Amino acid sequence: MSFRPKYITFDCYGTLTRFRMGEMTRDIFADRIPAEQMEQFIADFTAYRFDEVLGDWQPYEVVLKNAVRRLCRKWKI
Repeated sequence: MSFRPKYITFDCYGTLTRFRMGEMTRDIFADRIPAEQMEQFIADFTAYRFDEVLGDWQPYEVVLKNAVRRLCRKWKI
């Protein structure tokens, strides 16, 4: 079986490709974060992801896991 991707991107951190992280975050955490606080929650997640990529290179999976871990700790969820 050979695999031929339809699209290939080297944009690992969402600078060119829209990964819809805000929408995904809203869907995943809607039952734990009040609607009136969701925009701040998403802004915090964005800031943590950015902070994670400022250091040494790490796989994006690790960037996301670390950012979510920090976010949940801050919001006590």
